[in-house]
Amino acid sequence: MAMIDRIKFEGKPSDIVWKYPSDEISAAGQLIVGENQEAIFFKEGRALDIFGPGTHTLKTGNIPILEALVNLPFGGKTPFTAEVVYVNKSIYSMKWGTNVPIPIEDPKYKIVLNIRAFGDYKIRIKDAKSFVINVVQSGNWSNEQIDEFLTPNIWRGMGDFLSEVMLDKNVSAVEINKFRDECSTAGKVKLAPEFEKYGIELSEFNLASVNFDQNDPNYQRIQKVMTDKFEMDMLGDKYQQKRMLDIGQATAQNEGQGGGAMGAGMGMGMGMNMAQMMGNMMNQNPQQPSQPAANPNDPVAKLAKLKTMLDQGFITQEEFDAKKKEVLASM
Repeated sequence: MAMIDRIKFEGKPSDIVWKYPSDEISAAGQLIVGENQEAIFFKEGRALDIFGPGTHTLKTGNIPILEALVNLPFGGKTPFTAEVVYVNKSIYSMKWGTNVPIPIEDPKYKIVLNIRAFGDYKIRIKDAKSFVINVVQSGNWSNEQIDEFLTPNIWRGMGDFLSEVMLDKNVSAVEINKFRDECSTAGKVKLAPEFEKYGIELSEFNLASVNFDQNDPNYQRIQKVMTDKFEMDMLGDKYQQKRMLDIGQATAQNEGQGGGAMGAGMGMGMGMNMAQMMGNMMNQNPQQPSQPAANPNDPVAKLAKLKTMLDQGFITQEEFDAKKKEVLASM
């Protein structure tokens, strides 16, 4: 192989690490290193002299570690063998995302949710020697390869920094998208030391979105709790009236399925009567004498009580149906 007396970077812009294809180098030759680059000489697997941006003549004093190792007789274009590896220290922008759902316990409701998260980050090689020795080891590396290398670190740390923000803000996982900036900051604090172990500086980390499986039963349970709370906050005292109407409508639907129009009408009537009763109680003037208590033997009251017991799991659907027939038969 011909002796090389002029070495320069000839890789692609996406190459974070690029190895010069020849190891037959000429002493007194030139080494050209571009802006945001470093060139490292390797001999027998050992990282030796490092050069920053500029044009360097390979002579005694420029490569002291390599010269001592190979004992070069300087004075002419003496050939020697060594590998030259270029490291690009520019800032690279990457995207990250979870290709499979990751289970995270919701700190507020103590329910495990499967989530997906997406975002972007920016890195640069801070310690070229450490990065090549500990990560690359040999050959060329593109930004796609370093992305594949770093993404598992993001996945492992994601649960920690998301949970940290949820606990700090006392919010459920389903509300975490409101705090993307806080999550981004927490993510960088969590991941930066991990990246630095490999000679990589994490200059920016961003969380763009957190997504949930809409069909996940646990996700639906939390959504139901939040919907009920929202209704209570919005309706105030009238929320109880709405619940009574819901009971009446549910009874009407059950009756409609098993007992025809007559049962459906009775169920709707029961719901309206209960709602009216609740409305009268809430609108009652405290200075006026209270209305007499409802007759416990009233069929409507009995049915309402039975329906409440069914909804709360105190009786089964079969027991409810049997008792309902008894009450209707006694009318």
